[in-house]
Amino acid sequence: MWVLRMKQTARIISVYTADVMGVCSALFELGGMSVMHDASGCNSTYNTHDEPRWYDTDSLVFISGLSEMEAIMGDDNKLIDDIVKAAGEFKPKFISVAGTPVPMMIGTDFGAVARVIERRTGIPTFGFQTNGMHSYISGAGMAFRALAERFTEEPAATRPNSINILGVTPLDLSVNGSAQSLRRFAPDNGFELVGCWAMGGGLDEIRAAGRAEVNLVVSACGLGAAEVLRRRFGTP
Repeated sequence: MWVLRMKQTARIISVYTADVMGVCSALFELGGMSVMHDASGCNSTYNTHDEPRWYDTDSLVFISGLSEMEAIMGDDNKLIDDIVKAAGEFKPKFISVAGTPVPMMIGTDFGAVARVIERRTGIPTFGFQTNGMHSYISGAGMAFRALAERFTEEPAATRPNSINILGVTPLDLSVNGSAQSLRRFAPDNGFELVGCWAMGGGLDEIRAAGRAEVNLVVSACGLGAAEVLRRRFGTP
């Protein structure tokens, strides 16, 4: 009965750690700039509750400061202009823009927003059609899949006995040493670690992912990326 009631409740009340937070978590350490399109202050829920790395690690996580009038009129130009200005100042390696409930209700097209930003800045830009009503697994999965599609490079050759570890975020594994343990797992057991998506590494590990002989998926967040890598490079 308790499970049934929780399922009924989940149809009405969004999950606490939502898809937009999952996007930010997956991309947190990779040198990009993540923008939540929402009212001012709403990023504090992510930074102070869902992101333990925030307290000792720098990352460009911004809120767009969506106002009531912008929510009514749908002023995408202000969103784009603000992001372009911030990107010019901070020079991120990539930009991501992710949605929340209000942009969902007014039909914001994040793919189109991302294309305009990329054209104006020359910086790779992702638009994630998140809405704040699905779990972080959905958002982090979108982000990892997008990284696999956009940044992985064709390898000269596959490295024997090498692995990628996919789906590593503190939303699944916390900051209790699990990520470091996973990174030690490969050399301790005779494998070369190509990349750990995405704690303790960087964008270079993402680019090199095609060299791995096998992908080890340790959470549901990494499944989408594993599917892309299997399709592109034949990696099991």
